[in-house]
Amino acid sequence: REAVVSTQSTGKGPKPGVVYLSRVPPYMKPKKMRNIMSQYGEIGRIFLQPEDADVRKRRKMTGGSGKKKFTEGWIEFKRKKIAKAVVASLNGNIIGGKKGSYYHDDIWSMKYLPRFKWANLTEKLAYDSAVRKKKLQQELTQVKKETNFYLEQVDKKKMISAIKRKREEKGVAGEAAGNVAEPSAKQRQLAVSNKGKALPNSILSNVFTQ
Repeated sequence: REAVVSTQSTGKGPKPGVVYLSRVPPYMKPKKMRNIMSQYGEIGRIFLQPEDADVRKRRKMTGGSGKKKFTEGWIEFKRKKIAKAVVASLNGNIIGGKKGSYYHDDIWSMKYLPRFKWANLTEKLAYDSAVRKKKLQQELTQVKKETNFYLEQVDKKKMISAIKRKREEKGVAGEAAGNVAEPSAKQRQLAVSNKGKALPNSILSNVFTQ
């Protein structure tokens, strides 16, 4: 795993000390971190927590860098005395080094963790992983509910539109049938007014002359 750089430590000799980094300089990788910290004392294990993949993806989509970043880290010094001295010396100060380098003006943010063992970190990572997994499951469940609700609303809207369309089609057909079957009110009035009247002479003359 790229985030972890470790060496085996024996149970004999001086007790190790762990330094916690609440912030890792942007895009600094474990190998670079080891090179810097090794200047102050012998290093055991290093773990840098990679940023969330979704955060990295969103940054890349908005035009930012796609390089991997790390959010926090733990550094094990072989001697806890050295670990305490490193924190006292570096915390709150600039990284320094060669002037003009990428990390020169960045600031260290670190803390010594008394009575902290590497096994505590393993437990923490396992716990964080379980929390993330549970949170992801909850989010997926919520998304599924929202999707189902949306699809139900779409189906309901389609059904209502279909019923309305059928009613409109029936209304138009009935109106057309009524227009063909029945004469208008004016036509009925003329038929009643002409009933029983004698035909005009002009019409009679045309009939007898043919």
